[in-house]
Amino acid sequence: MLETVFLKLLNMSFTASIVIAFVLAVRIVLQKAPKVFSYLLWSVVLFRLISPFSFESIFSLLPA
Repeated sequence: MLETVFLKLLNMSFTASIVIAFVLAVRIVLQKAPKVFSYLLWSVVLFRLISPFSFESIFSLLPA
């Protein structure tokens, strides 16, 4: 049981780090955009770090 919780937490942290890298790359492109866009991007990261569930899709960057 504890092992599955640890693996789930590790997986969530890994996907959050990918989302953070994506947000940092998008922020470079949107430097002249209003700050609202930056806040929206970081809210996606915050949601990923807080939420205990994830969405499944057949179009995934991470293999299952």
